[in-house]
Amino acid sequence: MKTGFPIASRMASTSTLPDQSRHGAPARGRRVLALIGLMVGLAGFAVPVAGADAAASRPADSDYDPRLGAPFTRRERAVLGAATADVVVVEFSSFKCTHCRTFHDRIFPRLRKEYIDPGKVQWVVINASNDPTDQFEQIFLIARGALRQGKYWEMADSLFQVGLRSASDLAELVAKSSLIDRSELEAALRDPTLSAAIAADFAEYAQLKLRGTPTFLVRKLGRDGRWTGALIEDIQPLDYFQRVLDELLKTP
Repeated sequence: MKTGFPIASRMASTSTLPDQSRHGAPARGRRVLALIGLMVGLAGFAVPVAGADAAASRPADSDYDPRLGAPFTRRERAVLGAATADVVVVEFSSFKCTHCRTFHDRIFPRLRKEYIDPGKVQWVVINASNDPTDQFEQIFLIARGALRQGKYWEMADSLFQVGLRSASDLAELVAKSSLIDRSELEAALRDPTLSAAIAADFAEYAQLKLRGTPTFLVRKLGRDGRWTGALIEDIQPLDYFQRVLDELLKTP
């Protein structure tokens, strides 16, 4: 099973989720690959193995986000939770993905209440997919525009609701929404830096060689400088996420 990640150890769980499919993957049973006690490596980047000094992978003058590491550059993202949280989760998600919406509606609210709000976990969302043409879709632009106004999380529910609907439904949503400033959004949609930010999201997704959305990269830098991480593919039951997060939180 190719993932783009070197595997030191794995926990595998297989189950089925009928009548839905991941965005960017054919309809199939849910699959998860969790990498525990592993420094996640990326093709083309010099990344130390578990136990190496973390400073080697995070030079002070690096362009990479110190909380996320390569290939994630320092830039504006949809982030929820304390920057001092012990664990960081990077969620790769698409508004056109039914599994992503199911996770957002059913699983994420509990994780937010139990882990993000208390300051245990910081949550980062990157909206992308396996289809590079999606980056030109209006819904990704609107999500980025809402982020610029500090309203990404407030708009997420509505964007998931119209993710698979027509462009007119999306336009109606924006027209009726009281959450964002329409004139400011329209100006942002004409700003080429907005499209560049979305292109960077898709580029990071492609560099990780992920197989579909949703995918969750979970990371923790221990006090001893060792990285611990987990890669969770597709939507999983709440208790699975809880087990992974609790295990990482217990890691020194």
